[in-house]
Amino acid sequence: MRDPGELLADHWGLRAARVRPLGGGMNSETWLVEHEGATYVAKHVPPGGVDALVAGSGVASTLAGAGVVTGRPVPTRDGHLVLPGAALALLEHVPGRELEGESDEEQAWMAHVLARVHGAGGPAPGPATSTFATDWLAADAPGVADHPWLEAAVEAVRAETDPLELTWSVLHTDPAPEAFVHDDATGVTGLIDWAGARRGPVLYDVASAVMYLGGREHAAAFVDTYRARGPLAAEEMRHLDAFRRLREAVQGVYFAGRLAADDLTGGVERADNQQGLDDARRRFTALGTGQPRR
Repeated sequence: MRDPGELLADHWGLRAARVRPLGGGMNSETWLVEHEGATYVAKHVPPGGVDALVAGSGVASTLAGAGVVTGRPVPTRDGHLVLPGAALALLEHVPGRELEGESDEEQAWMAHVLARVHGAGGPAPGPATSTFATDWLAADAPGVADHPWLEAAVEAVRAETDPLELTWSVLHTDPAPEAFVHDDATGVTGLIDWAGARRGPVLYDVASAVMYLGGREHAAAFVDTYRARGPLAAEEMRHLDAFRRLREAVQGVYFAGRLAADDLTGGVERADNQQGLDDARRRFTALGTGQPRR
């Protein structure tokens, strides 16, 4: 990719902008961009992540229009949310601090925002869960066959969750605490990093947040607040542990694929990918085996 400063000048008109690397997540590079008193974040993904970045940028823009603070994408001068050929997006900077999720207060903020996202995303009865995450949870995905426990986990969670017909809405899909940015001055909490957004069972996002918060007991404040604020009935919430198992299987498939491809994007080492896979196995095992629904 060309120098991001040049691309920002040519396609967004941000000439003489100050561009500083921020590092990136597991699948992206980011830069802090300052121009004439305004602050942005530029985000670049590898070729395999372009479609997800385009879709996520559209979701972030739509939700921002509904009043959710998302780090709204700034269109190019030609109207693109993601620059064609460069896989680069320019996002509004969300001021504040990344949450850690250790306190009940922070967990409540997370739950409020996630419930608002799901409410704004058009919650409605969805198709069977078997139609969701077919690319994320495939027994023949790269690397899965190298880990017999993971093959068995994929089969088990599919048997348990495939027949379920639940509420679907727009999902963030990766609502870790650090994706929530809280501004102490205004009391506003935003949710950023939408590259994985898609429509699916709302319980997937809830289970993801619980995973990142350290499990159901540690995430009690989040679960209680979400139960009160979110669009799910109690009957659906009883399937949360099934989706926690599904989420751990997805995590396992992800890291198995990174290990198989020796994918070190995000500045990680092979040991980090192995640790991610081991953690998914440990958490999946701790959850026990659900009873498949026939």
